Amino acid sequence: MEENRTVALTFTGGAMASLGYALLCMVLSVFIIPAAWGAVAALGWWCAAVRFSDGTRADFTGRAGKIWPLFAAAAFLALLPSLATAGMPHGNKASAAQFVLAVALIPLDAAVKLALYRWTIGNIRLTPGGSPRFSGRYAPFLGWVLLFTVAIFTVIGWAFVATAMVRWICRNTGGDGWSVGFTGSGWSLLGHTVLWLVGFLLLVPIPWVLRSMARWWTRGLVVIRHEPVGATIS
Repeated sequence: MEENRTVALTFTGGAMASLGYALLCMVLSVFIIPAAWGAVAALGWWCAAVRFSDGTRADFTGRAGKIWPLFAAAAFLALLPSLATAGMPHGNKASAAQFVLAVALIPLDAAVKLALYRWTIGNIRLTPGGSPRFSGRYAPFLGWVLLFTVAIFTVIGWAFVATAMVRWICRNTGGDGWSVGFTGSGWSLLGHTVLWLVGFLLLVPIPWVLRSMARWWTRGLVVIRHEPVGATIS
């Protein structure tokens, strides 16, 4: 027989560190090529700042030098609509052109993001537990991305699609003897987002807003260990 034991996660990173790593990722992404080094640094910091209720430890083992082309491609695709319309006069035509190009790039962007998610998840190592495997496929992932794009225009629907998409990612993630779940709700994300937006507008609380965002997403994650009845973790 087997029993499931749920392990809760808590984010313990500081507010100023949250701001520092966010700025690092933003600045390096603007320069495109170094984007991977910012992302890897932030992922390593996040893993080190996560505490598991059963004492599990997380480490990030990925190296930017092996994956930088994908991160550079993701950064370039994010900037491409703005770069392509840089010579156009500001106005409705420029905005419309950016929107059309952004939509046209969604299938390619989804392919790059899926590869990045697969690499990122595969380089998070749990002790005990080893590294997880992500088995999500391109077609359903693209479907989620398209649904999220449409849901943005519903004002509130995006939050429910975002949390459902994360649950799909978690359902397709797991290791030997354990799986991953997500308990965050759309209503909770929506309510927190309103508070986060107010904090961003006030500027001064931004470091604490970023920490709150990391805490909310981390708190929604759970590791589910599937163990024989009577087994104990070593």
